[in-house]
Amino acid sequence: MATQPVNKPEDASDSLNAIGKATCDALGNLRVQSVSLHDAEGDILWLSEGVMGPDENSLVLEATQALIFATDRSYIYQNMGDGRAAAFLPARTPTGELVGLVTIISDSKWLDHATAARLVSPQSTAAMRRLAIFRKPAAATPPPKPAPAKPTRKPSRAAATVDRTSTGLRLVTTAETNEPTRAPPDSSVATHSTDPNVSLIISSKHTPPKPAAVAAPKIGSGKFRFEGNEFQLHVQQLLKLRSGGGTRRYEVLARPTGRTSTPDSISDTVRRAIGTSELDRLVISELLAWIEAHPSVLDNNPSSFSCNLSMSSIADPKFLAFVASQLKSRDVPAGTVGFELTEHACVEQQRDVEMFIAACEKLGCYVVIDDFTLDSRVVPWLASPAMRFVKIDSKITTSAMTERLQQALVIAMSQMSKVLGISCVAKRIDTPAARQWLSAVGVDYAQGFVLEEPKPLSDLG
Repeated sequence: MATQPVNKPEDASDSLNAIGKATCDALGNLRVQSVSLHDAEGDILWLSEGVMGPDENSLVLEATQALIFATDRSYIYQNMGDGRAAAFLPARTPTGELVGLVTIISDSKWLDHATAARLVSPQSTAAMRRLAIFRKPAAATPPPKPAPAKPTRKPSRAAATVDRTSTGLRLVTTAETNEPTRAPPDSSVATHSTDPNVSLIISSKHTPPKPAAVAAPKIGSGKFRFEGNEFQLHVQQLLKLRSGGGTRRYEVLARPTGRTSTPDSISDTVRRAIGTSELDRLVISELLAWIEAHPSVLDNNPSSFSCNLSMSSIADPKFLAFVASQLKSRDVPAGTVGFELTEHACVEQQRDVEMFIAACEKLGCYVVIDDFTLDSRVVPWLASPAMRFVKIDSKITTSAMTERLQQALVIAMSQMSKVLGISCVAKRIDTPAARQWLSAVGVDYAQGFVLEEPKPLSDLG
């Protein structure tokens, strides 16, 4: 594979070039389109060939945020929906801090989840370790401490003093000396051990100041803190392709402050895979608090909000009880809120999903099946009264304009939805021609980053 570094200083380029080549060698026989090295901000440090377009760059930014959040992940896989797939391997410091990553792009028929997992090999791990060292060099050796001043008089044989003023501790041994132990001239408190020859003086003079606490965002502001990071709720409206119904439909996305991404973000992919019920609870709690603080949003424009759920929340028997208590305390109609379950989660957690959907029926919240591919194991749940939408897998919708089989699948899902009385959503639709065709075959909504960018929830108010 021909390799070429991006324009960097010569000394950096040489090191990065060696790391890049070592990474390519670690991929073995995998047929790749490009390999690139990035820093912790997603910026390109080295690229094997060609150029990186905006779509690829967007995925890298999302992967960076996902790997910062998911510290236990050794790789991320993402099907790009255009016949290509990407794998991302993190470069971390020994403490787990993300300092860089490698992006591997290949044809999706050569690169899948299983292949991406196998890319985490001793060779690739060694290359990532080299990248981590390059991006985060070892800290400089601290200068030697100055030699202690010579005593003005010769100490007694057993006399010794250890002074740790940085921690406020001073240990003084007075065995076989004629000098009594004296406290320092400050607000110290002397505490003596059981040994009559040892005094432990605890000084308040050198107590380090406590770090200032970071103020939590105001409840109902659309922001919250989780694991030391501030998140902001964003919403992306579904674009209506057919007339009928006045309710505005939004998908709720939790994003680190200052970052936005496409609806099918890698952050969502990782959260759904390793997810945490605690994060989902914070999203629901803040969403309902915001709705309560802005009643005019529902009064002027009837709206519904669907939240992506992690697999751990689906399996958590107390999660919907928490939602019910929040709905009651905030006085928000249950039908305002829905939950998006991926088809993958429905297949992997069939028993949990069955109980979850049944609980949603009783509670009054609605359910959305995301990444729907017409899997026969999921179809029976579409008859549930709680079911509101199916979102067609983007791999199908993005290729439906050119492949007849995918066209047939879209038409079949659309017609099935009509019979069942639920709505059908096509994802990653970014061209007028695709919108026109989807409308003609009966799809109800389209969702795409170009059609409607995610915006802060607070903008609705």
